[in-house]
Amino acid sequence: MLKAAVWGASGMTGGEVLRILAGHPEIELTVAVSRGKAVQPVWTVHPHLRADFPEMTFATPTDALTAPVDVAFLALPHKASWPVISEYRKRGVKVADLSADVRLRNMAAYKKWYEQEHPAPDLMKEAVYGLPELHREELRGASLSSGVGCNAACAILGLAPLTKVGLVAEARLELRVGSSEAGAAPSRGGHHPYRDRTMRVYEPFRHRHLAEVAQECGLPESAFTMTMTAAPMVRGVQMLAQARLSRKVNEPELWKAYRAAVGDQPFWTLSPARPPHLRLPDPRLVLGSNRALTGFSLHEDGERLLVVSAIDNLMKGAAGTAVQCANLMLGLPETSGLTMKPVYPA
Repeated sequence: MLKAAVWGASGMTGGEVLRILAGHPEIELTVAVSRGKAVQPVWTVHPHLRADFPEMTFATPTDALTAPVDVAFLALPHKASWPVISEYRKRGVKVADLSADVRLRNMAAYKKWYEQEHPAPDLMKEAVYGLPELHREELRGASLSSGVGCNAACAILGLAPLTKVGLVAEARLELRVGSSEAGAAPSRGGHHPYRDRTMRVYEPFRHRHLAEVAQECGLPESAFTMTMTAAPMVRGVQMLAQARLSRKVNEPELWKAYRAAVGDQPFWTLSPARPPHLRLPDPRLVLGSNRALTGFSLHEDGERLLVVSAIDNLMKGAAGTAVQCANLMLGLPETSGLTMKPVYPA
């Protein structure tokens, strides 16, 4: 068994990595790191994992760095990962980051969206963007994978098949997101009791995940708007893209582009054309899994297109994709530990 450390293990995405590793056939959790919960039993924060980790306690960062591991998962706040990445890199440990610290390739874009110069630009250059559906071969044997923004991942999986063949001129994105996207620490705007049963627009035009969408789709940021809406659900992201196409197309051409991109991807599926209620995917169809669904509907004018994607933000948008990347980096089967089925109805 390969040994793993999970940093930020008391948070939601860190907890999801623990849940995945509890059933992983080839990676064993060695140390769960939490500065604020150190020495407390892991199950006091994640009671659903008590049977899997009955004796394990959270470790301090100092103790964690002395533990021999093969891979480290960093579910840390933005701007906190890069020093830990650097430490593990000195030790020859592979790192699957979940934060934004090494997501972007453009230093100016990082400064714009994260409001500081990047303190370790070499790490930015070395990291592989952690979306296997686009970077599978680069991830094989790599030593550092970046996190993906959950909203960015959902948007990219909807639009990349079209941008790859030059079909998108511009797109207006609306992301409908669950309360878990706000993290474990409650805030007035993100705390579930205040946002339950609401549809609250909290970002009308721009979100920092837009930088990743532009990067991975190969279009300028000016080609997109990104509207964020807090939806009445705990988990899940649904992305609606109103795209203006670069030329008139027919539906068979779109199916060809999407099927070429999706192919036999293990976790990415096209929604069926029929029945109509399944054509544009609902996040409930993927909850608890590492799966992504994408569907579309072409306007009768052949120049306007609605693309809809759905993921579980804590899985395909974070922990599941990080483990998928780690599997590739470690030379393991890509699907190891990730074959759990969605829970439906939810």
